[in-house]
Amino acid sequence: MRSRSLAAALAGLAALLVATTTTAAGAASPQAVAAACAPKQNIEAIIDDSGSMALTDSDRLRVRAMELLIDNPANDKRTLGAIEFGTDASPLFAPAAIDPNRAAMKSAVNTAVNADNGLTDYNDAFALAGSQSPNADARIFLTDGGHNNEDGSPYNNGHLGGPPVYVIGLGVFGDSDVVLKKIADDTNGLYRPVDDSSALQSAMFDVNAAISCLSTPITLKNTFTKQGQSVKRSVRLPSGVRSVNTALSWDDENDAFDIVGIRVIRKGKTVARASKVRKLKVTKRRGATNVTVKISRLVRGRLAFRLKATKLSGGGSAQLTTQVVRSKKR
Repeated sequence: MRSRSLAAALAGLAALLVATTTTAAGAASPQAVAAACAPKQNIEAIIDDSGSMALTDSDRLRVRAMELLIDNPANDKRTLGAIEFGTDASPLFAPAAIDPNRAAMKSAVNTAVNADNGLTDYNDAFALAGSQSPNADARIFLTDGGHNNEDGSPYNNGHLGGPPVYVIGLGVFGDSDVVLKKIADDTNGLYRPVDDSSALQSAMFDVNAAISCLSTPITLKNTFTKQGQSVKRSVRLPSGVRSVNTALSWDDENDAFDIVGIRVIRKGKTVARASKVRKLKVTKRRGATNVTVKISRLVRGRLAFRLKATKLSGGGSAQLTTQVVRSKKR
């Protein structure tokens, strides 16, 4: 009897442990998912270039979002391939290491993505992605609408059996929104809807953090009304944080912003900065409507910096989105 009681007690304990790592709906808890996450190293981007993009993304900020992904110093060692799709899918560039091919990748996207590809055929898109990059361990799928092709055939669920899909849905609603969420859920990916194209770059940075198994970025928003204006911002650096990945993004390529005065403060004193004291390592890259920065050799304290409008076109105001994601990796 004692052995049976012990067995029952152990079974109950096991059930309790399982319950603490699952949600009421049976899905894995955020803690369990984070623990099981492995950073992705081979990414295939699937970019919608259908005709409707001329209206939903007239400033081609999906091109800038890809630029942000390619320029991000945190991605230097990753492999990236990309295709565009509409009525038909076609390669943008074959999978290759990002760091030595950065300029060629950005040029290919900038040249080809022009909202000139008719409909929105998910079937052709996923088929080409699978054949171009069969070893991809993640896909980024960016679209502004539901599946729509010439022969009227339904979407054939080409995402099934493939790697996690990180979906960015631009202004998508109704049944199409449900499908995009299902694509992400079916593959243990992420669905990141955005209302308008001005948020495409920040959505891409969120996806980049998820692919790296990092927490959702801290997001700061500031409005600038004159050239030369600057604002001070800071984020907390808990013990154990060794690097920070940051992105600045805006929607008008006639404007320009920068992040300067980077330092770590503890109890009112500067303990690390880009020069002198403890020297931080800062890698900064500039795009047409974004700046990506990796800051490493960090210590506990507050990461302080200034955001500066170095160019504002034609007066008026401009909004800057700053995102910061902290990492224990150097």
